[in-house]
Amino acid sequence: MRRIFDISIPPQWVRSILWGLVFLFVVAMAGSLVTLDRLSRDLPALDTLESIDPSVKTIIFAANGDTLREFYTENRTIVPLARIPRRLQEAVISIEDRRFHTHYGIDLRRLVGVIWINLSTSRSPGASTLTQQLARNLFLTPEKRVTRKLKEMILAVQIEQIYTKDEILAMYLNQIYLGKGAYGVQAAARTFFGKNVWELEDAESTMLAGMIQLPERYSPFRHLDRAYSRRATVLETMISAGYVTRPQAETIGDTEVHPVAGSADDASAGFAAYFVEEVRKDLAEMFGSDRLYKDGLRVWTTLVPRYQNWMEEALETHLATEETGREYEMTRALHDSLVAVGEAPEKIEYLQGAALLEDVRTGAILGLVGGRSFTDSKWNMATQASRQPGSVFKPFVYLTALQSGYTASSVLMDTPFVLDTGVSLWRPKNFSGTFRGPMTLRFSLSRSVNTPTAKLYLDFGLAPVLENIDLLGFTTPLPRVPALFLGAGEVTLREVVAAYSAFANHGVYTGQHMITRVEAADGEVLYQGRIEQREALDPAEAYMMTDLLQTTLREGTGRGARWRGFTKTGAGKTGTTNESTNAWFCGFTPSFCGGVWVGFDNAVPMGRGATGARMALPIWANFMGKVTDEKGDEPFMRPPGMVERTVCLNSGMLATSGCDSLAQEIFLPGSYPQGVCDLHGGELHDFQGVDKGFETIDDEDDEF
Repeated sequence: MRRIFDISIPPQWVRSILWGLVFLFVVAMAGSLVTLDRLSRDLPALDTLESIDPSVKTIIFAANGDTLREFYTENRTIVPLARIPRRLQEAVISIEDRRFHTHYGIDLRRLVGVIWINLSTSRSPGASTLTQQLARNLFLTPEKRVTRKLKEMILAVQIEQIYTKDEILAMYLNQIYLGKGAYGVQAAARTFFGKNVWELEDAESTMLAGMIQLPERYSPFRHLDRAYSRRATVLETMISAGYVTRPQAETIGDTEVHPVAGSADDASAGFAAYFVEEVRKDLAEMFGSDRLYKDGLRVWTTLVPRYQNWMEEALETHLATEETGREYEMTRALHDSLVAVGEAPEKIEYLQGAALLEDVRTGAILGLVGGRSFTDSKWNMATQASRQPGSVFKPFVYLTALQSGYTASSVLMDTPFVLDTGVSLWRPKNFSGTFRGPMTLRFSLSRSVNTPTAKLYLDFGLAPVLENIDLLGFTTPLPRVPALFLGAGEVTLREVVAAYSAFANHGVYTGQHMITRVEAADGEVLYQGRIEQREALDPAEAYMMTDLLQTTLREGTGRGARWRGFTKTGAGKTGTTNESTNAWFCGFTPSFCGGVWVGFDNAVPMGRGATGARMALPIWANFMGKVTDEKGDEPFMRPPGMVERTVCLNSGMLATSGCDSLAQEIFLPGSYPQGVCDLHGGELHDFQGVDKGFETIDDEDDEF
């Protein structure tokens, strides 16, 4: 007979145990609530969650709509879910969060399973849902701590309460990092496959989905074999989830992908770099750096890619030729070879150059080259570098002479000249080292003769010249010395082109600009460019200067343009400074004005014969010839009231039948000579059809 033990627990003990359990439950609940409260204090407010806006890249467009560059802290382009392939969506859900459409931010079933695996094995699989990953990427750090995981869960639940599943999936696919600086599936598609996300094939979509877990490990650029293996895993999960059949998965798995080494956006990383940098600085000033790099601005600019290409090619080709012919100690080719072995010099020692092209009517900068390598030097030689202009400054002196009563036929004296400046004696000399005696104003400007130009200082001084250059947009401080007449002081190429453009634009100065429109990511217009103009010169004076500078281009120091590619109607001026440290050419047509500067970064001599006509003019003629060939020939429109008279080139007065050197000259209204030539006999005649022109000589630009 077995003895049965009857163990009874006193009722008071039962009550104590129950009350203890209740107490522990209450304490646990209270602790959880306190913990949740403390964790919630560090989380973003609900109104922040209601308007999640990931940073988006700003895109810079050329005038024709081509993408020039993108600025971003995260390379991301937002695309709607409808444009993301269904197969890519299914692949991501299968491999990252199979029960995405049924949970409420936290997958409890998966969480319990993961906890069991962590306790029973050495493996540590992840349990984060797509919503949790989104919450972490948007608001939290990637640190692996329990508190971070709890915050992630809280945020995931809150996000699920605010957004639909499709909205969450769209945000996730636009937010995730996929390697090589690409955030979101659109940037990744462009980066790895060179196409838009909606153009991806199934084989590419499934490979992209597999990269989410470890982007660098499964990069098709670096580890294509691993990318294929990971894609096979993705396809197995898609079979299990019912998204594809096994035959479909096998077909996708057998398809090769062809990664593109860089995207179309990366391919043009160096194109128009100086122009883009100027645009970037303008945008940062207008909108601030945060908006520039995070808000996804859409920026339309004035740059014409084919013009820019022509300018870059012309400058590099000519300067490389000059480097070879002159055997400089440091050339661009030598510099590049040193860079390849890590021995790049600290400063730019090879020959530099800059070019700028402007639409004279609108002020739009159509092309800009600020140097030969943006990688070597960010310093923009077209907009930032101030250099002595030499003879390219002379048109502003001759403009002042016309306003002071001189005419194109006025006789100037090319004879030795000494001026006591109060500090020293100034003895201007000509490039040729000789003096020719009397010559007309037109001849003096077209041949860039220094001495007659310098003597104009005695007649009207600095004040009216400074007034003119102020009206023509110069802002760089210039020295108040007589040598300014020959191009002393320093100016930028951008200022010179803007001023010459006013000659072409009937005396109207137009503000230069590079940005035409800026839109927010949602299409709201934030900025609309406007043409800013003001009258700087009388139209007749502007035309008179244009006519004088046509002679310079046709017969004077710029005549080489004709056999270097520029054959249309144009006007311009060369410039060379002492010891050929700077070489310039600036020229224009009725529609375009272009300028070129050449020299070394540290203003050292370029060598014998390195004049504006030799170093800068060929570059201008090359690209401007192509621009005008496309546009067609255009005449400069003469304003009403101007008159033509036949003059004697020796006296500058109205010609007689005894004069043997004649020209048909143009004059400002009411300013033509009233007197008859007193050097030759004969009666006054009206010689019609006499071409204004001069005997060709071999002089180049003068120094000051």
